Amino acid sequence: MRSVYIVYAAMWLYIALRMRLATPTRSGGGWPLRAKWAWRVPALLLLALGAFKFSILQWLNPGGRYFAPEVDAAILLPLTWLNIFVILLGILLLLAELPRAVGWLFVRGRFRNAVNIALAALAGIATTVGMCNALAMPQVHRLDISLPGMPADARPVTIALLADLHADSVKREPYFRALVDQVNALGADAIAICGDFVDGTVADHGRDLEPLADLRAPLGVFGVPGNHDYPSGYADWMDFFARHGIRMLPNAHVQLGQGVVLAGVADPAAAWQHEEAPDLDKALQGAPAGLPVVLLAHQPSVAPQMAQGGRVTLQLSGHTHGGMFPILSGIVSNYNGGYLEGLYQINGMQLYVTPGTSLWSGMLIRLFHPAEITFITLRPAQSNN
Repeated sequence: MRSVYIVYAAMWLYIALRMRLATPTRSGGGWPLRAKWAWRVPALLLLALGAFKFSILQWLNPGGRYFAPEVDAAILLPLTWLNIFVILLGILLLLAELPRAVGWLFVRGRFRNAVNIALAALAGIATTVGMCNALAMPQVHRLDISLPGMPADARPVTIALLADLHADSVKREPYFRALVDQVNALGADAIAICGDFVDGTVADHGRDLEPLADLRAPLGVFGVPGNHDYPSGYADWMDFFARHGIRMLPNAHVQLGQGVVLAGVADPAAAWQHEEAPDLDKALQGAPAGLPVVLLAHQPSVAPQMAQGGRVTLQLSGHTHGGMFPILSGIVSNYNGGYLEGLYQINGMQLYVTPGTSLWSGMLIRLFHPAEITFITLRPAQSNN
């Protein structure tokens, strides 16, 4: 986390230095010093609250982790808004440096100030819109996938794919009740949840995820853990999911109908908590030969490894949140093996990366990457129906 603090501190300092030019000036020589700083000091203090959000949350919640602060939403949401605003404003100001250097060096300060203020307004609008998008219910994205090896006479199998639920102090029981109703209305044969169920312990958020017990699918409800689930109390949550009708598949498999094997692997983050590492061999031990394998794996970066040997036909993953917004999406893609969202082909294996059903409150923004429930129809490769 130290590197994160350094980056935010540098961003705040850069904004402070750049936005000092944004004080209106009079043709007669400018405003009195007191008037110039009357608005500037409070503005910089507010920006500091955003820049040092994670430090403040740890101070407010000493026993919590930065990824799962048990802080009331009335405090968390404003701090998150300020944090995202700092990020977006810093990016916009940095992007403006090149045209500023090329053509604006000799422009009067009044125009430069206006540009800075306009960029701040744009950052504020984008932050507000992005957070509203992040807190909205997901849309339904329908996807047809042909599975080589699926028996030609097999009935198509439908899966409602969820990922990155991230139950926390912002998304509580009413949100998940509405989500369960939305998923059940799709009438999928099976429901799969690709990890990151929660940010916090069963004691804090078990009640919030109680609605998951009402998920209904004739072939079952399945899941695999994500990197946020392990430090949230992995063993307790695995027991919770089992009691609430979710069959977890870390390094295990089941057969869906007569034509598909559904398998899952643990997340690479398991090593942090000394839990079982991803193990495809174990996951497929005893699986019927000749049937296509659909694999649940939280992080898409494991796809090249899972594609080795040609045993997996389709991998379903989440974790990336679709990159959340432009520029950051490039960074997210780079840290996830080049996989961000959508359908990929990897050495004969298909990979679908969902942008996620909800979002982590640490970066609560979606611009051009809406949340989704993916309704997947798996068909025999020979079928055109």
